[in-house]
Amino acid sequence: MSLKEILDHPVSNYIIRDFLLLEADKNIVDAAKLMKEKEIDSIIVVEDKKLVGMLTLRDIVYKVVSEGKDLRKTKIGEVCSKPLLTVDPKSKVGEAIKLMIENDIRRLPVTDSGILLGVVVLRAVFGHMAEKSIPLVELEVPEGVRCPYCGSVFKSREELSRHIDRVHIGAGILEGVTRRRE
Repeated sequence: MSLKEILDHPVSNYIIRDFLLLEADKNIVDAAKLMKEKEIDSIIVVEDKKLVGMLTLRDIVYKVVSEGKDLRKTKIGEVCSKPLLTVDPKSKVGEAIKLMIENDIRRLPVTDSGILLGVVVLRAVFGHMAEKSIPLVELEVPEGVRCPYCGSVFKSREELSRHIDRVHIGAGILEGVTRRRE
């Protein structure tokens, strides 16, 4: 499946339903024990039955451990990422990814009329696709054929072939020549 096809899917196709809710007044030790037991790396934080934030392993390391805070006295509501951003299950994957990138998050809860359905995880959307290692600076997928050597995009395979012959082979790059052409 191509990246463009995935970006047009609704996020509901990629919901992970294995999530944990925990009250904001619980401490870091309680949260960490649950995360280990359930083998998960994030918890959705609730307060008065409302979704208020998300606590991740990264939050624990960066906001608690690295700052020398007391694990038993620090409440998860104090260090979780807030506010909790959510998307509708009909939202497109591309929209969800854009929201994650803009807010530097990797997990996005999916809610329908305030009811939590699950979480979309950036890693789960891309699975083992090669594109996952490419920075998603823009979510517009260029039409055409991409050069495997420099990433340039061409309208046809013929244009790509001419480009490779002229730029990469002609320069000796594919033959291992490392000296500059004069």
